[in-house]
Parts: sequence; C-alpha cells; structure tokens
Amino acid sequence: MIIPALPFTLRQLEVFAALARTGSFRTSAEELGISQASVSSQLKVLEEQLGLTLFDRKPGRTPLLTAEGRAFESDLRQFYAAAQVLAAHKVTGDRPESAIQFRLLVGQGMFDFFIRQQLDRFLADHPLIELEFDTHPPTSDLPRLLQGGRFDFALINLREDQDVPPEMTTLALVRGGIYGHRKFAEGRSLPLSPEEVSLLPFVLPHAGSKQERELLVALARANIRPRKVVGHSQYYDVMGAMLERGIAVASFSEPLLRPEARENVIQLMPVVDWRMLLFRKPAPPDPRRDQVQRFLVTSTIGNPAFPAMEVFHPAVGES
Repeated sequence: MIIPALPFTLRQLEVFAALARTGSFRTSAEELGISQASVSSQLKVLEEQLGLTLFDRKPGRTPLLTAEGRAFESDLRQFYAAAQVLAAHKVTGDRPESAIQFRLLVGQGMFDFFIRQQLDRFLADHPLIELEFDTHPPTSDLPRLLQGGRFDFALINLREDQDVPPEMTTLALVRGGIYGHRKFAEGRSLPLSPEEVSLLPFVLPHAGSKQERELLVALARANIRPRKVVGHSQYYDVMGAMLERGIAVASFSEPLLRPEARENVIQLMPVVDWRMLLFRKPAPPDPRRDQVQRFLVTSTIGNPAFPAMEVFHPAVGES
C-alpha cells in the first residue's frame, strides 16, 4: 500500500477543528496555546494547500464554515475516528498496566452537586484512571464542543426542543422553566402566567452573549418578555444564589439548583424541559471506559437526590 502525500499537517487539522468548534480565533489560540496570528497563518496555508476556502471570514464577524468547510469537517471526524482505531493496535503485551487519562465535558450543576461528591471514592478505587473535567453551563453550543475528538465522555443538558445529536444517548428528562424564591408566588396560583412572570426581576446570562440571545428567543416563544433585568452573569452559581436570596428569577434546569435550595426555590412557570445526554467517544472496547461511564451514570441518575422526571439507563459498555 502506498500512502499518498497529504496536503496538510496534523497541526493544521487541529487548528481547523478548534476554529470550527469555537468560531473564534482568540478562543482557538488560547485552547491551542498559540497566538491568534499563528491560527490565522495555519488556516491560510491549509486553504492554499487544499485549494479551498474553508471559512467565510469578514472583519468583526464570527468566521463561518463554507460548504467546502462543512464537508471537510465531516470527513475530518472520520479521519480522527480511523486514527483512534489505528492507535489501538499499539502492543502492550504483559507490561504492567499504565495510567490512562480521560477528558470529560460535564454540566456545571451536575459536576458540583453530584459527580464531585463521589469523585474521591472513584479515584481511590481506580488509581490508574485519571479524569480531567471541563465544566460548562447549558448552551446549544455544547454538542459542537464534542467535535474534533477532544473529549472522551460528556454529560450535558440540552433543551428538549433542540435536536439530539446522533452520537449522544438520552439518560433522563429534567424539569426546566422559570425558577425563583417562593415569595414570588405568595398570594398567586401556580403556575404563574407569562404576563406575571414577565414583570418579575430577571437575572440573565452574560449580556450580549449567545446564551442570552438564545434564552430571550425561547422565552418569547412562551410569551415571556422580561420587563426588569436586575443582573447578568455567566456563572450559574451566582444566578442560583440570586434566586435563593429572592433577588431575581431565572430560566433554569432543576439540576442547576443546590439540593438544599429546592425547599425555597421553586418552579414558578414551566417553559421547556431538558434532556440529560451522555456522549462516549467511539473507541476499542476497554473496561476502564465502562468504569468511567458507570461512574457518571450512578453519580447522577443513580443518586436518589437527582431531580429526574424520567430516567433511561444506557447499557454500560456501549460505544
């Protein structure tokens, strides 16, 4: 077999995958540990070598994949999957088992309130398994972060009105809606009406962010138009603290609330529920991967305190 000369380097592919995932030269540069100029240069050389325009780039606007770029990104996923299969042929023989590291993308609330509580026990029971967590608040961008093969597992929430990526499995359904201190419901019947909710003080995601824009669109579909915004924050725990103190209401999924707060922070109006999704990167069978998946499942939906409306148990070990 003759291996053809490839019109790109692995570094160029890494730069392309990062930019396709983040849509930002600055963020891509930070993730890769290089300068923005280097990201731009690597991409320019890649496009020249391919003879294609992979991104539509305009000053002051987010770079968008062209049709050729989307096709290249799709083929790149297959390239990464094939590389993983080839790498699995490495011979280990009877050598002592070495440590293995997995990178996980997990929703912040699930990590802080459920997974972190059991993490010390898991690491003690499996000293040769290292887990590196990236936590993230809910956003429609989360499935996109899984592209490029950076994460071995992901456990995230996605609104029920959004499509489930084919590579993800639904573990559970959780409540979503407008949450706030029970004082906002005093003298009123629950659920509150969209008009009543619109008049409450709101805390929204970071001003001008994609999360804020998506949320306002979702609220508008439910006829909710916040009249009074008392704060913005990109941190779910800050927003949760404002709910607990009765300062504001917010659009939340229930797992984002501290278990101790659920006595006083209640759902004032249902809007849209959320799916809890599991991702496991395709890879050759490995019992250590099964152990990580089992840990994620038992720490969350296996915990009686986890606020699930409906639970679906995936087969542990399923790729």
